[in-house]
Amino acid sequence: MPARLSPAHQLPVHVRQRQRLAQRGWRALDRAMQRASTYRHPAGRVRRIETHISVVYLAGRYAYKVKKRVNPGFVDFTQAQARERSCADEFRLNRRLARELYCGVATVTRRGRVYRIAGTGTGTGTGTGSIAEHAVRMRRFDEHDIFKALHARGELGFAEVDALAGQLATFHRHAPRKPPRAVLGSAPFVREQMRTVLTALERETGESLPARISVWCESEGKRLAGHFDVRRAGGFVRECHGDLHLDNIVRRGKRVLMFDCIEFDDGLRWIDVASDLSFPLMDLQACGRQDLATRLLNGWLQRTGDFAALPALRYYMVYRALVRALVAVLKARNQPHDDGLTQASPYLHLVERLIQPQRAYLLLCHGYCGSGKSVASEALVSLVGAVRLSSDIERKRGRPFAPVDPRPLPAEAYTPHSIDQHYDLLLRLAQEVLLAGYPVLVDATFLKRAHRARFAALAHSLGVPVFLLDFHARARQLEERVQARAAASHTASDAGPLVLIRQLANEEPLSPEEMQRTVCFDTEVPLADFGHLDYWRKLLRRLCEPEAAAPTEAVHG
Repeated sequence: MPARLSPAHQLPVHVRQRQRLAQRGWRALDRAMQRASTYRHPAGRVRRIETHISVVYLAGRYAYKVKKRVNPGFVDFTQAQARERSCADEFRLNRRLARELYCGVATVTRRGRVYRIAGTGTGTGTGTGSIAEHAVRMRRFDEHDIFKALHARGELGFAEVDALAGQLATFHRHAPRKPPRAVLGSAPFVREQMRTVLTALERETGESLPARISVWCESEGKRLAGHFDVRRAGGFVRECHGDLHLDNIVRRGKRVLMFDCIEFDDGLRWIDVASDLSFPLMDLQACGRQDLATRLLNGWLQRTGDFAALPALRYYMVYRALVRALVAVLKARNQPHDDGLTQASPYLHLVERLIQPQRAYLLLCHGYCGSGKSVASEALVSLVGAVRLSSDIERKRGRPFAPVDPRPLPAEAYTPHSIDQHYDLLLRLAQEVLLAGYPVLVDATFLKRAHRARFAALAHSLGVPVFLLDFHARARQLEERVQARAAASHTASDAGPLVLIRQLANEEPLSPEEMQRTVCFDTEVPLADFGHLDYWRKLLRRLCEPEAAAPTEAVHG
C-alpha cells in the first residue's frame, strides 16, 4: 500500500476534470465484466472484489484485475495508456514470485454495447471491436490458502513460514540492485516516507497520534540515517515486492507464492531487502504470532547471513504497521458499518509495543556434538523472540547473501587456530545483533573456557545479561545421534564420532562462577517437548529476574 496519499479535494481542477471524464463508460464496462458472456471460457457466476485502485472479477478458473479510472493522489489511472502500462508492469513484476498465477494482460474490446475479453498479451490481442480496457489475467487459487485465512483457521505454521523464508531469501539474493533513481532508499527518502504516512494517517482519522510515536519515528530516522545510506551503497536497496502483508501470500502445495507486488511506484518497490522482510514480520506480530515472526526472521537470516539488516528492521516494521493502519482507515470510508480506527487498532497497538525499549540478552549453548543443543535451541528462539547464530552454518558462509555450501570443510578448518577465528566471527555477529537491540542465542559447543569468557565480557560491556544453556545426554545417546547425523545429507554439521571423542577428552568444565549463570537441560526427551514452555521454565524464570528483564540503555532498541 502506498504511503503518498492526497484527498480528492486537494487535486488540481484539471486533474479532477480528467478524472470525471475517465469515469465515462466505467459503469458499462463494470457491468459487462460481471456477465459470464463477456468471457471466452466458462465463467459461472462472476464475483466482484473492489480494492482502492482496482476491481478484480473472479470468472471461472481465472481472475481479471482492471485498474479503476481514478487518481487518488499517489497514482494517476485516468489515462488509458497509464492503465495499460500498469497492467504490463504488474504482469512482468509478479511473474518473479508467482509465475504460475500470472497468465498475461488481456484486452477487453467493445463493439457497440458488447464487451468481450479478446485475449492475452500486451498489445491489441485478438477479436473485433475497439479496445475498451486492459486487465491482468490470473489463474485463481483457493482463497482459503491465503496466509491470513490460514492464520484465522489456526493452520498457519512453521512449514509455511519456513517455505516463505527460503523463497524470500532466494528472491532477495537475485533481485536487481541498480535503482532507476539514486535517491531511492536514501536516508532522506526513507525518512520522508515515514513522515508522509504519519501525516496521512492523522489527516484521514481526524485525530492526532500519540506524540511518542511521531517523536520515536523522527529520532530513529535520524539515528539510522547513516545506516540507510550504508545499506544503499552496499547494494541492499533492490527491486523488491513492496507489499508483502499476509493477504498477498498464498500456500500452493508445498510452496508459497507472493503476488500483487507494487508496480506503480518505484519508490515503494526499490527498497532495502530488510524493509521487504519487515512487512510479513509485522503482520505476523499484529496477528499475535510472535513465534512465527521469529521463525521467519531466523529462517531468512540463516539463508542470507544479512545480520546487518537488523538495526533498521524495527523502524521498517513500525512503518509497515502505520501503513496497514492507514489502509484500514481508507477501506472503512467505503464501508458505512466499519469503524476505521477499530480496524486499525491492532496495528497501532503493535506500533506502541515496537517503540518501547527492547530487552536484549545473550544465551550461549554449551554441550558436546549430539547433545541436542541445535534442535532444542531452534525451538527456544521462536518461543522467546531471539536471533539464533548457528556455528555450523556461519562456519560455511562465505559472505552475506551467498548460499551456504553444505559440503564438509577440510581438516584445516578445525585446527585450534581456525576454531579461535571462528569464535571471533561469532563474537562479532553476536555484538552486531545485540547492538541492534535483539536478544541473541549462539549455538556452538563452547567447551573452552576462553571462548565462554570472551562472550561473557561482551555481555558485560554492553550491560546485557548472559546465560549458559547446558544441554546434556548420556554418552551412548551422544554416539547414536552423531552417527545418525553423519549418515544424513541435509545437515550443516561436520562433526562425526572422532570429533565427539576429542570433545569428551578435552572439554574444560564449567567453573563454579559460570555455573551460577547456567541452566541445565536434559535432551533425552521427546522432540515435541522442546516446543513447550514447560521445558524451558527454569530459563524463563531466570530471564524474568529483575537484572535480566530490564531493558538496557547500552543497547539501541
